[in-house]
Amino acid sequence: MVMLNKIATPPKKRPNLERQAIAFTVALYLFICAALLIIHYGAPEPPTEKDSGSSSTSPYNP
Repeated sequence: MVMLNKIATPPKKRPNLERQAIAFTVALYLFICAALLIIHYGAPEPPTEKDSGSSSTSPYNP
């Protein structure tokens, strides 16, 4: 017998472990990318040397 007064409601989406793992992985990836970009653009530039010579005494280092 079919109930006439029952309202059809869509089932509630409950978070499962697979969806949580995917969301965590994506969030971690975005966090790492943001951190690397901040470090890359926020790092100070090394001082430029006025002379192009090297302080190395190796004969193979021009």
